[in-house]
Amino acid sequence: MNFRALKPLLSIVLSLLLLLNITSCATLNESECKTANWQIIGLEDGSRGKHSSHIGEHRQACAEYNVAPDLNAYLKGHAAGMRQFCTEQNGYQQGLQGRKNNNLCPADLSRGFQRGYQKGFEVYRMETEINNLRRSIDTHEHKMNELAELTLSKEEELVNRNTREYRRRQLLAEIKDLERESEAIHIEVDEMRVSLLRLEQDYQRLIYRERN
Repeated sequence: MNFRALKPLLSIVLSLLLLLNITSCATLNESECKTANWQIIGLEDGSRGKHSSHIGEHRQACAEYNVAPDLNAYLKGHAAGMRQFCTEQNGYQQGLQGRKNNNLCPADLSRGFQRGYQKGFEVYRMETEINNLRRSIDTHEHKMNELAELTLSKEEELVNRNTREYRRRQLLAEIKDLERESEAIHIEVDEMRVSLLRLEQDYQRLIYRERN
């Protein structure tokens, strides 16, 4: 089957995918829009840390079914939901997961939430830094292993009785270059290991402070 024959089928498939994407992005379906308790919806959105402007997405989703949100009920529920969200403990969990801090909490709860968030985010930041450093060490060690294998291959060729003299000179130069590169990486890995040890110690002290 040629491309021209496939074009109508491809158009149908793309249209279906677009429709599915639009549907999946809708916050509420027809049944939910028509039976919506807007105070409960506001409560759920607020308790998840969503801005009250999120009602705009509900409005867009329900417009197709000629349903308009009850703004007052939604805002009442949203305010109650934000009070559930804006606790110091939840701030800590939000920071610990590296989530964005949108500073949506009411003034009387903001300080506690921010305090918890900063503590959690510091743990998250250190964990991320430790994991990145570990991955970097693994990458460098993998490179060192590749260089060692390549060096061994060239050494075997060097001692082969069939290797010509000009090629031996090339191999000696190449082996020296590989050894220098490997040594430089080795030094870098040693430095990273020292940094990793310090980070892990700082991390353990941080966790100890958080638990005591």
